[in-house]
Amino acid sequence: MIGIPRRALVAAVLGTLFATVGVAGVGHFYLRRWRRGVAWLLFVLGSGVALAVALDPSVTSISPFVAAPVETVASVDVEASTIYPPLLFLLGLSIYDACRIAIKPAEADDDAVACPVCGYPLDTELEFCHWCTSAITWSEPDAER
Repeated sequence: MIGIPRRALVAAVLGTLFATVGVAGVGHFYLRRWRRGVAWLLFVLGSGVALAVALDPSVTSISPFVAAPVETVASVDVEASTIYPPLLFLLGLSIYDACRIAIKPAEADDDAVACPVCGYPLDTELEFCHWCTSAITWSEPDAER
């Protein structure tokens, strides 16, 4: 665990736990990347539906989807073992993306003070970094005489 930020480890564990039931984006939700988490969730869900419909030989046209989309998707008859590998790959990419975001330091403003350990912007009123919990020692600027 040396060199791996705690946030990345927690994001990976949460992402993996929820990926076992087919839910993507939970690691992003932990990192407070709401839009990216929702995007991963919808992308994986949409990909699963698209794969199920594309692999069903009885669906030959788009007209059933226009007339009754929910009933058409519910009536799809595809073997699950053909859909699982691509979805597991996408869930793995989601976990990797969350870990990459957690490890990469955030972009700090030019006038913002960055943590010397993790590189994230610091709150100058705290005695520690609220991202990596490293102790911060603030020095007062010397007054000119």
